[in-house]
Amino acid sequence: MIFVKNIIYYYYGVFPNELILKNNIYFFIYNNTKYAFEKVKKPIVDIDALYNLNRSMINNNILVHEIILNKENSPITNINNNYYVLMEIHINSNLRISLHDICYINNSTLYIKCNSILNRYDWTSLWEQKNDYFESQINEIGNNFPILSSYLNYYIGLSENAIMYIKSVIKLNDISTFCINHRRIDSNSNLFYLYHPLSFIYDYKVRDISEYIKSSFFNNENVYDIITEYFKNNYVSYKDAMLFYGRMLYPSYFFDMYDEIINNNLSESKVNMIINKSTEYERLLIKINTFLSNIYGKTIPRVDWLVE
Repeated sequence: MIFVKNIIYYYYGVFPNELILKNNIYFFIYNNTKYAFEKVKKPIVDIDALYNLNRSMINNNILVHEIILNKENSPITNINNNYYVLMEIHINSNLRISLHDICYINNSTLYIKCNSILNRYDWTSLWEQKNDYFESQINEIGNNFPILSSYLNYYIGLSENAIMYIKSVIKLNDISTFCINHRRIDSNSNLFYLYHPLSFIYDYKVRDISEYIKSSFFNNENVYDIITEYFKNNYVSYKDAMLFYGRMLYPSYFFDMYDEIINNNLSESKVNMIINKSTEYERLLIKINTFLSNIYGKTIPRVDWLVE
Protein backbone atom coordinates (compact mmCIF):
# COMPACT_ATOMS: atom_id res chain seq x y z
CA MET A 1 0.00 0.00 0.00
CA ILE A 2 3.05 2.27 0.01
CA PHE A 3 2.39 3.05 -3.65
CA VAL A 4 -1.17 4.23 -2.87
CA LYS A 5 0.07 6.31 0.07
CA ASN A 6 2.62 7.99 -2.18
CA ILE A 7 0.00 8.68 -4.83
CA ILE A 8 -2.31 10.31 -2.28
CA TYR A 9 0.55 12.39 -0.92
CA TYR A 10 1.76 13.44 -4.37
CA TYR A 11 -1.65 14.53 -5.67
CA TYR A 12 -3.29 15.81 -2.48
CA GLY A 13 -0.51 16.69 -0.06
CA VAL A 14 -1.94 14.22 2.46
CA PHE A 15 0.10 11.27 3.74
CA PRO A 16 -1.99 8.63 5.52
CA ASN A 17 -0.31 6.70 8.31
CA GLU A 18 -2.51 3.67 7.76
CA LEU A 19 -4.73 2.59 4.88
CA ILE A 20 -7.66 0.23 5.38
CA LEU A 21 -8.83 -1.51 2.22
CA LYS A 22 -12.52 -2.38 2.32
CA ASN A 23 -14.67 -3.24 -0.72
CA ASN A 24 -11.89 -1.96 -2.99
CA ILE A 25 -11.92 1.45 -1.28
CA TYR A 26 -8.98 2.83 0.69
CA PHE A 27 -10.02 4.45 3.96
CA PHE A 28 -7.71 6.48 6.21
CA ILE A 29 -7.70 9.18 8.87
CA TYR A 30 -5.61 12.33 8.60
CA ASN A 31 -5.73 15.19 11.12
CA ASN A 32 -8.77 13.57 12.78
CA THR A 33 -10.69 13.59 9.50
CA LYS A 34 -11.78 10.44 7.70
CA TYR A 35 -11.10 10.05 3.97
CA ALA A 36 -11.89 7.53 1.24
CA PHE A 37 -9.80 7.04 -1.90
CA GLU A 38 -11.85 5.19 -4.49
CA LYS A 39 -11.69 4.05 -8.09
CA VAL A 40 -14.32 5.76 -10.25
CA LYS A 41 -16.89 3.40 -11.76
CA LYS A 42 -19.07 6.10 -13.27
CA PRO A 43 -18.58 7.32 -16.86
CA ILE A 44 -15.88 9.97 -16.78
CA VAL A 45 -18.18 12.38 -18.65
CA ASP A 46 -20.43 12.43 -15.56
CA ILE A 47 -17.74 13.43 -13.10
CA ASP A 48 -17.71 17.20 -13.66
CA ALA A 49 -21.50 17.30 -13.28
CA LEU A 50 -21.29 15.22 -10.11
CA TYR A 51 -18.53 17.40 -8.70
CA ASN A 52 -20.56 20.57 -9.37
CA LEU A 53 -23.58 18.95 -7.74
CA ASN A 54 -21.40 18.00 -4.78
CA ARG A 55 -20.27 21.61 -4.36
CA SER A 56 -23.85 22.85 -4.62
CA MET A 57 -25.05 20.43 -1.95
CA ILE A 58 -22.19 21.32 0.39
CA ASN A 59 -22.81 25.05 -0.12
CA ASN A 60 -26.41 24.39 0.90
CA ASN A 61 -25.21 22.65 4.10
CA ILE A 62 -26.38 19.22 2.93
CA LEU A 63 -24.48 16.43 4.63
CA VAL A 64 -22.56 14.55 1.90
CA HIS A 65 -19.01 13.35 1.38
CA GLU A 66 -16.87 16.13 -0.06
CA ILE A 67 -14.89 15.50 -3.24
CA ILE A 68 -11.38 16.93 -2.84
CA LEU A 69 -9.63 18.49 -5.83
CA ASN A 70 -6.11 17.25 -6.55
CA LYS A 71 -3.06 19.44 -7.18
CA GLU A 72 -4.12 19.74 -10.83
CA ASN A 73 -7.42 21.24 -9.66
CA SER A 74 -9.29 18.17 -10.94
CA PRO A 75 -11.84 16.01 -9.08
CA ILE A 76 -10.31 12.85 -10.57
CA THR A 77 -6.78 11.48 -10.53
CA ASN A 78 -5.49 9.32 -13.38
CA ILE A 79 -3.34 6.39 -12.23
CA ASN A 80 -2.31 4.01 -15.01
CA ASN A 81 -5.46 4.89 -16.97
CA ASN A 82 -7.67 4.26 -13.95
CA TYR A 83 -9.45 7.21 -12.37
CA TYR A 84 -9.78 7.84 -8.64
CA VAL A 85 -11.45 10.36 -6.34
CA LEU A 86 -10.55 11.41 -2.81
CA MET A 87 -13.46 12.19 -0.52
CA GLU A 88 -13.69 13.69 2.93
CA ILE A 89 -16.30 11.90 5.05
CA HIS A 90 -18.39 13.83 7.57
CA ILE A 91 -20.69 11.14 8.98
CA ASN A 92 -20.58 7.77 10.71
CA SER A 93 -20.56 5.85 7.45
CA ASN A 94 -21.00 2.46 9.12
CA LEU A 95 -24.58 3.14 10.23
CA ARG A 96 -27.28 1.35 8.28
CA ILE A 97 -29.53 3.31 5.92
CA SER A 98 -32.89 4.33 7.37
CA LEU A 99 -36.05 5.89 6.00
CA HIS A 100 -35.15 9.12 7.81
CA ASP A 101 -31.79 9.31 6.02
CA ILE A 102 -33.36 8.78 2.60
CA CYS A 103 -35.94 11.48 3.24
CA TYR A 104 -33.18 13.83 4.40
CA ILE A 105 -31.34 13.57 1.07
CA ASN A 106 -34.52 13.78 -1.00
CA ASN A 107 -36.19 16.64 0.85
CA SER A 108 -32.97 18.65 1.16
CA THR A 109 -32.42 18.63 -2.60
CA LEU A 110 -35.85 19.57 -3.92
CA TYR A 111 -34.54 22.86 -5.27
CA ILE A 112 -31.02 21.77 -6.18
CA LYS A 113 -30.23 22.11 -9.88
CA CYS A 114 -27.80 19.87 -11.71
CA ASN A 115 -26.55 19.08 -15.19
CA SER A 116 -29.07 17.26 -17.39
CA ILE A 117 -26.52 14.49 -17.93
CA LEU A 118 -27.62 13.17 -14.52
CA ASN A 119 -31.33 13.01 -15.44
CA ARG A 120 -32.90 9.56 -15.11
CA TYR A 121 -36.61 10.36 -15.06
CA ASP A 122 -37.51 9.06 -18.53
CA TRP A 123 -38.43 5.72 -17.00
CA THR A 124 -40.50 4.35 -19.84
CA SER A 125 -37.77 4.79 -22.48
CA LEU A 126 -35.16 3.24 -20.18
CA TRP A 127 -37.43 0.33 -19.30
CA GLU A 128 -38.40 -0.30 -22.92
CA GLN A 129 -34.72 -0.48 -23.87
CA LYS A 130 -34.10 -2.96 -21.05
CA ASN A 131 -37.02 -5.12 -22.16
CA ASP A 132 -35.68 -5.22 -25.72
CA TYR A 133 -32.35 -6.35 -24.32
CA PHE A 134 -33.88 -9.07 -22.16
CA GLU A 135 -36.13 -10.34 -24.94
CA SER A 136 -33.13 -10.64 -27.25
CA GLN A 137 -31.46 -12.91 -24.69
CA ILE A 138 -34.29 -15.31 -23.90
CA ASN A 139 -33.22 -17.97 -26.39
CA GLU A 140 -29.52 -17.59 -25.59
CA ILE A 141 -29.73 -18.04 -21.83
CA GLY A 142 -31.95 -21.14 -21.83
CA ASN A 143 -29.17 -23.73 -21.65
CA ASN A 144 -26.89 -21.96 -19.19
CA PHE A 145 -29.50 -20.32 -16.96
CA PRO A 146 -32.67 -22.45 -16.98
CA ILE A 147 -34.22 -20.75 -13.91
CA LEU A 148 -33.81 -17.26 -15.34
CA SER A 149 -35.10 -18.46 -18.69
CA SER A 150 -38.23 -19.96 -17.10
CA TYR A 151 -39.24 -16.80 -15.25
CA LEU A 152 -37.94 -13.99 -17.45
CA ASN A 153 -41.18 -13.63 -19.41
CA TYR A 154 -43.15 -13.10 -16.20
CA TYR A 155 -40.92 -10.20 -15.13
CA ILE A 156 -40.83 -8.72 -18.63
CA GLY A 157 -44.63 -8.80 -18.50
CA LEU A 158 -44.61 -7.05 -15.12
CA SER A 159 -42.28 -4.46 -16.61
CA GLU A 160 -44.65 -3.91 -19.53
CA ASN A 161 -47.44 -3.28 -17.02
CA ALA A 162 -45.23 -0.71 -15.26
CA ILE A 163 -44.42 1.01 -18.57
CA MET A 164 -48.08 1.35 -19.55
CA TYR A 165 -48.94 2.52 -16.04
CA ILE A 166 -46.29 5.25 -15.99
CA LYS A 167 -47.22 6.42 -19.49
CA SER A 168 -50.75 7.08 -18.25
CA VAL A 169 -49.47 8.80 -15.09
CA ILE A 170 -47.22 11.19 -17.02
CA LYS A 171 -50.29 12.60 -18.78
CA LEU A 172 -51.91 13.68 -15.50
CA ASN A 173 -52.23 17.40 -14.94
CA ASP A 174 -50.79 17.39 -11.43
CA ILE A 175 -47.59 18.20 -9.58
CA SER A 176 -44.63 15.82 -9.75
CA THR A 177 -41.56 16.44 -7.63
CA PHE A 178 -37.90 16.02 -8.56
CA CYS A 179 -34.80 15.80 -6.40
CA ILE A 180 -31.47 14.04 -5.96
CA ASN A 181 -31.81 10.25 -5.82
CA HIS A 182 -29.64 7.16 -6.19
CA ARG A 183 -29.60 4.59 -8.97
CA ARG A 184 -30.56 1.97 -6.45
CA ILE A 185 -31.10 1.79 -2.69
CA ASP A 186 -30.24 -1.39 -0.80
CA SER A 187 -31.88 -1.52 2.62
CA ASN A 188 -28.88 -3.44 3.96
CA SER A 189 -26.30 -0.88 2.87
CA ASN A 190 -24.80 1.86 5.03
CA LEU A 191 -24.59 5.63 5.07
CA PHE A 192 -21.29 5.61 3.20
CA TYR A 193 -23.21 4.77 0.05
CA LEU A 194 -26.20 7.03 0.74
CA TYR A 195 -24.04 10.16 1.08
CA HIS A 196 -21.63 9.17 -1.70
CA PRO A 197 -21.45 12.01 -4.28
CA LEU A 198 -20.80 9.64 -7.20
CA SER A 199 -23.98 7.69 -6.50
CA PHE A 200 -26.34 10.60 -7.21
CA ILE A 201 -28.79 11.00 -10.08
CA TYR A 202 -31.68 13.40 -10.70
CA ASP A 203 -35.14 11.84 -10.76
CA TYR A 204 -38.66 11.85 -9.38
CA LYS A 205 -38.68 12.15 -5.61
CA VAL A 206 -40.37 8.77 -5.15
CA ARG A 207 -37.61 6.77 -6.85
CA ASP A 208 -35.46 6.21 -3.75
CA ILE A 209 -38.31 5.29 -1.44
CA SER A 210 -39.81 2.79 -3.88
CA GLU A 211 -36.46 1.06 -4.41
CA TYR A 212 -35.83 1.06 -0.66
CA ILE A 213 -39.19 -0.59 -0.05
CA LYS A 214 -38.60 -3.22 -2.72
CA SER A 215 -35.21 -4.02 -1.24
CA SER A 216 -36.68 -4.13 2.28
CA PHE A 217 -39.40 -6.52 1.14
CA PHE A 218 -36.92 -9.03 -0.23
CA ASN A 219 -34.84 -8.62 2.91
CA ASN A 220 -37.91 -9.81 4.85
CA GLU A 221 -38.72 -6.52 6.55
CA ASN A 222 -42.15 -5.12 7.42
CA VAL A 223 -42.52 -2.79 4.46
CA TYR A 224 -46.09 -1.78 5.17
CA ASP A 225 -44.90 0.10 8.25
CA ILE A 226 -42.26 1.87 6.14
CA ILE A 227 -44.87 2.88 3.55
CA THR A 228 -47.24 4.16 6.23
CA GLU A 229 -44.51 6.20 7.90
CA TYR A 230 -43.33 7.67 4.61
CA PHE A 231 -46.74 8.89 3.46
CA LYS A 232 -47.59 10.14 6.95
CA ASN A 233 -44.48 12.32 7.24
CA ASN A 234 -43.91 13.52 3.66
CA TYR A 235 -45.96 15.58 1.24
CA VAL A 236 -46.65 13.36 -1.76
CA SER A 237 -48.92 14.62 -4.53
CA TYR A 238 -51.50 12.33 -6.13
CA LYS A 239 -49.33 12.12 -9.26
CA ASP A 240 -46.24 11.32 -7.21
CA ALA A 241 -48.21 8.58 -5.42
CA MET A 242 -49.07 7.04 -8.78
CA LEU A 243 -45.45 7.33 -9.90
CA PHE A 244 -44.51 5.55 -6.69
CA TYR A 245 -46.97 2.76 -7.45
CA GLY A 246 -45.73 2.45 -11.03
CA ARG A 247 -42.17 2.19 -9.76
CA MET A 248 -43.25 -0.50 -7.31
CA LEU A 249 -44.67 -2.45 -10.25
CA TYR A 250 -41.33 -2.40 -12.04
CA PRO A 251 -39.26 -5.51 -11.10
CA SER A 252 -35.85 -3.85 -10.82
CA TYR A 253 -35.02 -6.37 -8.06
CA PHE A 254 -35.22 -9.26 -10.56
CA PHE A 255 -33.42 -7.49 -13.40
CA ASP A 256 -30.55 -6.38 -11.13
CA MET A 257 -30.04 -9.95 -9.99
CA TYR A 258 -30.39 -11.18 -13.56
CA ASP A 259 -27.46 -9.00 -14.63
CA GLU A 260 -25.33 -10.20 -11.73
CA ILE A 261 -26.02 -13.84 -12.60
CA ILE A 262 -25.43 -13.43 -16.33
CA ASN A 263 -22.12 -11.72 -15.58
CA ASN A 264 -21.14 -14.65 -13.34
CA ASN A 265 -21.06 -12.52 -10.20
CA LEU A 266 -23.81 -14.50 -8.50
CA SER A 267 -25.10 -18.07 -8.41
CA GLU A 268 -28.30 -18.58 -10.39
CA SER A 269 -29.93 -20.26 -7.39
CA LYS A 270 -29.97 -16.88 -5.60
CA VAL A 271 -32.83 -15.75 -7.80
CA ASN A 272 -35.11 -18.25 -6.05
CA MET A 273 -35.39 -15.87 -3.09
CA ILE A 274 -37.20 -13.48 -5.45
CA ILE A 275 -39.21 -16.04 -7.39
CA ASN A 276 -40.47 -17.71 -4.20
CA LYS A 277 -41.88 -14.39 -2.99
CA SER A 278 -43.57 -13.38 -6.26
CA THR A 279 -47.11 -14.16 -5.05
CA GLU A 280 -46.48 -12.36 -1.76
CA TYR A 281 -45.19 -9.36 -3.70
CA GLU A 282 -48.33 -9.34 -5.84
CA ARG A 283 -50.36 -9.20 -2.61
CA LEU A 284 -48.22 -6.28 -1.45
CA LEU A 285 -49.01 -4.40 -4.66
CA ILE A 286 -52.73 -4.92 -4.06
CA LYS A 287 -52.37 -3.75 -0.45
CA ILE A 288 -50.45 -0.62 -1.49
CA ASN A 289 -53.10 0.22 -4.05
CA THR A 290 -55.84 0.05 -1.42
CA PHE A 291 -53.73 2.06 1.05
CA LEU A 292 -53.08 4.86 -1.46
CA SER A 293 -56.68 4.98 -2.65
CA ASN A 294 -57.80 5.45 0.96
CA ILE A 295 -55.24 8.22 1.59
CA TYR A 296 -56.19 10.28 -1.44
CA GLY A 297 -59.91 9.57 -1.31
CA LYS A 298 -59.96 8.48 -4.93
CA THR A 299 -58.97 5.42 -6.84
CA ILE A 300 -55.35 4.74 -7.62
CA PRO A 301 -55.68 2.75 -10.88
CA ARG A 302 -54.61 -0.85 -10.47
CA VAL A 303 -53.35 -3.50 -12.87
CA ASP A 304 -56.30 -5.62 -13.97
CA TRP A 305 -54.77 -9.03 -13.33
CA LEU A 306 -53.72 -8.10 -9.79
CA VAL A 307 -56.84 -9.12 -7.91
CA GLU A 308 -57.37 -10.42 -4.39
